[in-house]
Amino acid sequence: MVKVNFIRTGGFMGRQMKCSLDLNEMPEDESQELQRMVLESNFFNIPQNLIEPTKHDEYEYTITVESGNSHHTVHTSDTSAPESLRPLLEKLSTLAKEGNSRSPAV
Repeated sequence: MVKVNFIRTGGFMGRQMKCSLDLNEMPEDESQELQRMVLESNFFNIPQNLIEPTKHDEYEYTITVESGNSHHTVHTSDTSAPESLRPLLEKLSTLAKEGNSRSPAV
């Protein structure tokens, strides 16, 4: 079982976007893509808090991934996010914008 919780705050409008995904409830191709992105980002080895003093209108992100007995949360921002995490941030931002109507909340 893999669950992903995502929150994006800040930006010019200061609007919060979030989504909660249960990858077991998503279409298989999208679920596999997200799992691949988590693995390729080396998510479980990224430090929990990467927040540095942020620039004006910058986004901040909180991502929590639960997989079996593993549970890890990363707090980061546009400037402090590791390059390996950026594709996952973009994908989750897109899903949150879409309102995540395809997957039930966890």
